[in-house]
Amino acid sequence: MNRKVSSSGKFLFLAAALAALILGCGATSRDGGEPAAGRPAEQVSADRYSEIIGRRDEAGNLTVYFLDLSVENEAEDKSGDSSLVIFPEGSVMLVDTGHPESAGDILAFLRDMGITKIDRVVLSHPHIDHIGGFSEIARVHEIGEVYQIEMDYPTDTYRQAQDTIRAMGIPARYLKRGDRVTLEDTVSMEIFNPEETLVYPQDFPDNSTQFVNNSSIVMKFTYGDSSVIMAGDIYSPRERDLTDQFGERLRADVAKATHHGADTSNSNRWIRTVRPLIVVSMHDVMGSMAVYNNYRKSGTDYYHTLYDGIVRVRMDSKQNYTVTTRFDSWLRQEE
Repeated sequence: MNRKVSSSGKFLFLAAALAALILGCGATSRDGGEPAAGRPAEQVSADRYSEIIGRRDEAGNLTVYFLDLSVENEAEDKSGDSSLVIFPEGSVMLVDTGHPESAGDILAFLRDMGITKIDRVVLSHPHIDHIGGFSEIARVHEIGEVYQIEMDYPTDTYRQAQDTIRAMGIPARYLKRGDRVTLEDTVSMEIFNPEETLVYPQDFPDNSTQFVNNSSIVMKFTYGDSSVIMAGDIYSPRERDLTDQFGERLRADVAKATHHGADTSNSNRWIRTVRPLIVVSMHDVMGSMAVYNNYRKSGTDYYHTLYDGIVRVRMDSKQNYTVTTRFDSWLRQEE
């Protein structure tokens, strides 16, 4: 298997990096314009945005873009997750839509990519940092279908998303464990979570954060011998349930770090079962150095949108992977 990494960094400005980790701060990139203030000059000089959005060699490959999002007040909100998947025959899927304030980042990226129609949108679970940008994106782009979980979640953001789906007549499908979806002739998607019937906690929606996160869609894309798994924000207990039930079926070479790379998740059991070669964490801060270290000890190449910016992973059907990052991260030594 080929893991060609077209950007990597030495431990530049290590003291600054450690300070950023300790303080939980760091600049995030925005859209295709100027990089966020505060990035080291060495990173800015290595800005590969034009390469990231280049669509040469896209046909016949499965490509996942892990987007670098931003919010105005990182102390109170996190920008959340959004990933763009382009399949070998050209269809487009958007997995989650970030915080409402992050919709502009996603729209700018879609514009720069020349994408006008999104064939499928996956809303992994109804928290604001995963569905917040949906309505604004739907007002700009044609959406072919929405995949989501069947949960009645009483928040304004959730209601707005559902109102948008209904008002625009977008077909919607609830995904649950056991579902299999053929996305193109050569790519399938298997669903491991949520369970077929959700059992709401007695005081729902109060104190429901873990319940909602554990209801996230867990999906695995398979393209020939290559595979990608995305598990939303599930916590370690749900990871344990899934590894006990599905074991080797969860194995994937590329993974999104669960729950933004936090130590609520990404348990050693999960890492040992999935055994990813490449993992990408999407967050405004370094969620957990312990998680980072555990992935690295397992032999996983670890990427983080805070330090790498947008991360593009492109793969053929034979486990050949090329990783391109917008910036050079100071978290990785040159390999």
